[in-house]
Amino acid sequence: MAPIRDDFGAVRPIRRLNRLTQALLAIALAVVVNYLASLPEFRLRHDITADRRHSLAPESAETIRAAGRRSPVGIGRNQGWVKAVLLTGDTSEPAQIVRSRLLKLLDSYVVETGRNGPAWFAVELAGGGRNAPLISEIAGRHGPPDASIALILTCGPRAKYVTYRELVTKEGGFRGEEVVTSALIEVTEDKPAVCYITKGHGELGVEDASPARGMSLLSRQLRNRNFEVRQLDLATVSEVPRDAAMILIAGPLTPFSASENARLRSFLSERNGRVMALLDPGREHGLEPTLAEWAIFTPDAELQEPDPARRTTDGDIALIRLEEKEHPLTKVLKEQNLPLIAARIRPARFDEGSAPDSTLGVWQLVFSSDAAWGETDLVRRPVRFDVDRDQPGPVCLAAAAERATGIRKGVGGAGGRLVVVGTSEIAANLRLNRGGNRAFITQCAAWLTDRDRAVSLPARTEGEYQLNATAADFWALALRFCLIPLGVLAVGLAVSVWRRRS
Repeated sequence: MAPIRDDFGAVRPIRRLNRLTQALLAIALAVVVNYLASLPEFRLRHDITADRRHSLAPESAETIRAAGRRSPVGIGRNQGWVKAVLLTGDTSEPAQIVRSRLLKLLDSYVVETGRNGPAWFAVELAGGGRNAPLISEIAGRHGPPDASIALILTCGPRAKYVTYRELVTKEGGFRGEEVVTSALIEVTEDKPAVCYITKGHGELGVEDASPARGMSLLSRQLRNRNFEVRQLDLATVSEVPRDAAMILIAGPLTPFSASENARLRSFLSERNGRVMALLDPGREHGLEPTLAEWAIFTPDAELQEPDPARRTTDGDIALIRLEEKEHPLTKVLKEQNLPLIAARIRPARFDEGSAPDSTLGVWQLVFSSDAAWGETDLVRRPVRFDVDRDQPGPVCLAAAAERATGIRKGVGGAGGRLVVVGTSEIAANLRLNRGGNRAFITQCAAWLTDRDRAVSLPARTEGEYQLNATAADFWALALRFCLIPLGVLAVGLAVSVWRRRS
């Protein structure tokens, strides 16, 4: 008798192929959906939280829209116009926490820049052996990033390095949005500001790499912040060039002449110019006529700081006492608790004997300790305080002045601005990257050129969530997520075995 033919024998291969096809289609669907979700133009995000904690602030959104109008025009030309390189070299737990929050924030910038077309803001991870060519390219163009750098924003020839310290407040709040938005403004500026650095009086060398008398590191920092650095000899020109955004006088060894003072005074007063003077002790700078018009006095004295708490391990003076009132120039030092560091400093303060001027505002910015004094006899050794000749502490060592263009101070637009610091060592290669020297110098340049548009967004505290569960709760979870599926699986296996036997 012929064996009974299995009627399902020919159908089973087709059913297996059908199941395999369904599985492959499901996997392909999941891959395509996730790929489309990763593209900014396919993403739609709605923040339903009451405090909008997952959305960018309106100021950031407006900054992005304004920057987008300056991006290159054309299909695909603006993609990756601004690149955010997140460095992953630091593997410590605090750094990883900051990076995790920063990555979520940068994703919001990508989404915002892609609302009306291809996103011009791109995020890349680098460091720790990852994306080495990109790191090499950035290091060759803008300088190698050190271990403190968490993020690099690049836009064409410009770059902004952001440190971990800048991203976190002293209280532990995350201020990433404020920092990233400020950096975005900085790197997407249209026209560079021209900074003229004086020469002819033994000033610090613009491209000199020597530690004590070189300023090559600061020149690079200014170029990274969209400044064009040029040199200027005031003795050979009839006036300050018309394209000058600011003038930097860094550590002159010989005095300026009367004609050079006249050109500086004309630039400050008649053209609302901006000047920063870094003047060392024991040197005649010859700028007294210019400074007198702005009620700033720099006596020929040198700071003596006996307080050991105001000294670094190298013996340098650490200036940590700042003006009590809020000022843009000292804000960065206060927020990050950074000192100015130098070895030799001269006083630079408000001239109490100046004539009253309702259009002029003068701020004394940085002070020594109460125990310090300004020594006027620079030859006598050992030095000691002379109540009749020396200046008692606290000694002011940096001052800023601003003249209003209206009739009274505060009426009308901003006029000329002048910053005077009693040392050029904070700009030299040897000490630029110590303490708050670099942050202070670059903030002065931004304030003088009206580029201190750092946004002021509140630091957001990340919500903390904690689950409290008893043993009974865990058994309930096990019943729902483990026992029930296992029971269904057991029933299915039993039915399958019964059908095979029957």
